[in-house]
Amino acid sequence: MMFKSAEVRSPSHRLQAGLSMVELGVAMAVVGVIGIFTWRWVADTRAPMERSAIISQLAEAQAAVEGFVLANHRLPCAASSTNGNEDCGNTSAAAVLLPWRTLGLPSRMGQLHYGVNRGASLDLASAPAASASPDLNLNYSPTIPVLALATDAGVNAAAAALTDAITAASGRRAAINGLDWCRVVRRLAADPTVAGVLTVGNLSASTPVAFVIAHPGANGVFEGSNVPGGAAGFRFDLPGRAQDNNFDDLSVAVGPGDLAARVGCVARLGAMHAAAQGAYTAYDNVRVVQEYWSLRVFDITQAESALEAAETGVIMAAMNAALAAGSAALAVASAANTEGITIFGLALSAANVVTAAVEVGFAADDLIEAQQALQDSKDKELASRAYVIRVFETFTQALTAATRLDEKGLNP
Repeated sequence: MMFKSAEVRSPSHRLQAGLSMVELGVAMAVVGVIGIFTWRWVADTRAPMERSAIISQLAEAQAAVEGFVLANHRLPCAASSTNGNEDCGNTSAAAVLLPWRTLGLPSRMGQLHYGVNRGASLDLASAPAASASPDLNLNYSPTIPVLALATDAGVNAAAAALTDAITAASGRRAAINGLDWCRVVRRLAADPTVAGVLTVGNLSASTPVAFVIAHPGANGVFEGSNVPGGAAGFRFDLPGRAQDNNFDDLSVAVGPGDLAARVGCVARLGAMHAAAQGAYTAYDNVRVVQEYWSLRVFDITQAESALEAAETGVIMAAMNAALAAGSAALAVASAANTEGITIFGLALSAANVVTAAVEVGFAADDLIEAQQALQDSKDKELASRAYVIRVFETFTQALTAATRLDEKGLNP
């Protein structure tokens, strides 16, 4: 009787089979963990958003809108499609989406609605007119007297620096920045009737706002006055409206006054006004010192004319003295002819000589006074140059400071 021989497996073969089972178990465990995480992720994405998450999204969107103002000097336009790009050419009710791509936000923000004041006479989403507030583009044209200008290096340097400052200030007239946009917002805050303003509320109660952002809430559906083109006639409901089974939207609305304060309009415009007023005052001082310097220059001209007159007076007095001396000589020569008349002539000639001598003395005194007056005028004009330089430098500093604030605008 013959028996079949049993298959004999080597220990190494059994070890390899065991390792394959371990690897299979590890792989199944990894797949299980991945499956659990995937299931949790799908569940989280499909689960309704919590109120805190919605509020966080609204705050993020609001910060992005206000940051857009600082960078572009206007509010962003609403988007009319889900591509997230602002559509400034569309002012219809269809343009009600948050321009998430323009604002640099993630695409999940595309579900938010957004409204901005775009009135016919006041559009917060359009670039403002280029007119600094207050306007620095005045006619700053100091007329510097010609006297000593070519030789006084200090005056020349101060005048050159002032000219550069005036050129920079005048060049700001065509530049637009956040301060110009602040003026538009202030107009809206002061008188909301200047434009067809955006309002939030309903037919019985509403308030004008600069912009508003709305979230559809946990159910993902806009309700109440947040429904575009709804019967209420408004795009957006009042923020903080009580929620119930028929309304769970959340929104944030920013009024023009609040927006102006949040982006820094109040502080920056205040600083700009103060700097500009300082520049205006310094400019008035420049005009006054120019007149004073002109008077000093005119005073020198008058003193020079007076000196010439005094010199002429001395010459005339000397000529009169010479004539008087000649007359006296003639009187002495004719003394032998008529004694009575000669004595009278001699006395008259002597009186003329004395008078002429006195006139020469007076003329000499006038000449000395004229010379001293001319020197005093020159000293005063020279002293006024130092004051002119200081006033020019003060105006240059004030105007430069105001120009830099205008260039800075709302930027930090």
